[in-house]
Amino acid sequence: MEEIMNERRQEAGYIAKHAVRKDIDSLFSLVKPKKTAKAIVDPIIEATLATINNGFRTLSGKPIDAVISKDMLAEYGNSFDLDRAVESTFRLSKLNEELFQGVSEAAMYPLFRDFIMLVAHHVKAGAESLIAERSVKPKGKRKKPSAAIEPVLILPYNGGDFKPEGSDDRTKIDGALALCKLSSPIEPQSSSNYKDMFAINELKRQESESLQAFTQLVEYTRNIYANQDHRRFAWGLTMCGTKVRGCLFHHDGVRATSTMDIASPGGRERLVALLVHWSFCNFTRLGYDTNMRRLKEENAWEIRCPDHDNDGKRNSFTTYITTRTIVNASSLFCRHTRCYIARRKDDPSGMEVVLKDSWSLPRDLKKQSAISTVPDEARNLQLIKEKFAGEILNFSYPQVVTSSRAKLSVGGKYIIDDTLAIYEYDDGDGEQMYRVRSLIVTTPVGGFIKRVKNEAELVLVLSDAMECHNAILEKCGLLHRDISVNNILVITNDSDDSLRRPVKGLLIDYDHAISVDEGSTGNGTRSGTLPYMSIHNLEGAPGKRSALDDWESLLYLICWLGTFGINSKDRDNINKEKTAETEKWRHGTMQDIAKCKRRQMNSMDTFSVSILAGFQEEYLILKRLATSIYMALFQHDGCEGASLDTQNIVASTSYALEIAAKLNSLQGDQSSSKQPKPDPLAVRKEYEKAIVDDLLKAIRSATETSEDYCVLLAAAQGSKTAPNQ
Repeated sequence: MEEIMNERRQEAGYIAKHAVRKDIDSLFSLVKPKKTAKAIVDPIIEATLATINNGFRTLSGKPIDAVISKDMLAEYGNSFDLDRAVESTFRLSKLNEELFQGVSEAAMYPLFRDFIMLVAHHVKAGAESLIAERSVKPKGKRKKPSAAIEPVLILPYNGGDFKPEGSDDRTKIDGALALCKLSSPIEPQSSSNYKDMFAINELKRQESESLQAFTQLVEYTRNIYANQDHRRFAWGLTMCGTKVRGCLFHHDGVRATSTMDIASPGGRERLVALLVHWSFCNFTRLGYDTNMRRLKEENAWEIRCPDHDNDGKRNSFTTYITTRTIVNASSLFCRHTRCYIARRKDDPSGMEVVLKDSWSLPRDLKKQSAISTVPDEARNLQLIKEKFAGEILNFSYPQVVTSSRAKLSVGGKYIIDDTLAIYEYDDGDGEQMYRVRSLIVTTPVGGFIKRVKNEAELVLVLSDAMECHNAILEKCGLLHRDISVNNILVITNDSDDSLRRPVKGLLIDYDHAISVDEGSTGNGTRSGTLPYMSIHNLEGAPGKRSALDDWESLLYLICWLGTFGINSKDRDNINKEKTAETEKWRHGTMQDIAKCKRRQMNSMDTFSVSILAGFQEEYLILKRLATSIYMALFQHDGCEGASLDTQNIVASTSYALEIAAKLNSLQGDQSSSKQPKPDPLAVRKEYEKAIVDDLLKAIRSATETSEDYCVLLAAAQGSKTAPNQ
């Protein structure tokens, strides 16, 4: 766990340094109310500022203790008192003054909570006054209501530097904000769980600590996505010294406002306005999906999925009830893929389906600029469905039930949930990636690959997946491009041959799949999951990716599971992770990993010593299969090996060219007379069909062995005798 935490911390530090765009004040416009609500919100902001400014004038003429005692801290921020909240705000505004330099970061926590409750107090008073006004029946001609507003209270959580529930690590946050009903009392929230948090706030004593504040905010916000299935994007706050920034986390970066200095009237006004605007904001603008509803008693979600993917006025929806979540959005950026097992609400005992919710890069971006071959999983699955319709197949494949772009109800209209739905304004950010949220419902339902009971079942699952891969490539012209542990599922076989084949495999996730007919397939682009990516994929080699890249990924997958165990029962000791050669496949740069794999795959000797020797001893079938796949991929006649560490190499990547140039320069003039040796991985594409045939023969042979083993195992279980492999 410590290693995972270090990796997350390093990633968060990189993001904070390179992926946070500051001084984006158009974020204020995102939550600013429309004209109809402005007349209600502005008086609340004015009343809040009047309370603060009047209190400041009074406190400026009184002696204030710079250092807050522990007894005083026990009162501050733990309940609400208007006069004390004004005093807390006053103290926050003085943090940069010499007299208050002794105030610690810990002392800032209750002061900031008091300030948040001060604003919430005025929101509650103003909103309740509005509601009371509406409840009185007007005399004479009734005026049209100015706006249908359902405000909420932004309230802080109690305590500071605490560990919320819902995280898988030991990290602590400085504070957080919750969305509460207007009827809620003005007081800190006692229960701290990531699943209920609206925004995390990180506080630092000095403005010079802003990078650390951003790093921690980035690191902790991933827990909001992991715990809130209905969260589309997230907000956050940093306060360094007296300066506060509002932050918005979207799928490809972080945007932060300019600083709101609580020590200046203008800064206080903008911060108060942001908090009030959040209170009166549409929930979609706060980052929530209003088509999802949490069913607390059932511990489930109700999800409305569009039946059609069109931009017309007719919109119909099917409502699903989730029975369990199988994948949550634990990452901070990119697709935020979530997967659920669900049933239709109107047929609770009916067929189970997989509901996938993800933010993808679509093909047709219209006014957004992007490569024309950007993948679209919904389109790929529809093509597969059409091509395989009516055919009897000996493998399973994901069959699409419905697929559509997600839609939001905003102002009585339905809009597509995409990047533009988040940023409806144009801030001149030409580098902003365009994503669209898609909802895809498929069958059948499978389980994670580590559900297999033994290596024979694993081989059966992998065999089905690659038979499916080959058929989709031949029939649909689609190359999968992301063969990995998470994209191959296990299905229980209920057919007549279940004794011989107790499980089946299912290849899923066609988000990276792309047509092999499109000229820019590959073209130096990378796709896939790091430990399993092919060498050319890692190097960003020019030219098309081929089926051989996916088979190479399968080899790395087999080697990974062969080393670390195919399931939790076979999981090898943790120390092996630090010494195994395969562990090097997930550390360092992509070029480092590619270089490592070229060395390991260069000959049967290097493959045996560095990789096969690390397999668990009992995995005999798996080891034979890995050897056969290796021989077909890396020792085919005419394209043997993988190394670039020879003289006069004609390389296919910029990385390889650099290495080759250095090696050739060491040979001096002697090298000019020698015949250049091509990159064997570039040459093997000429033999692709023959190599794929060999690969299919290898996995089919392993399948026959595995089927026989399963039959023997079933018989042995009856006699309490385990078979020999």
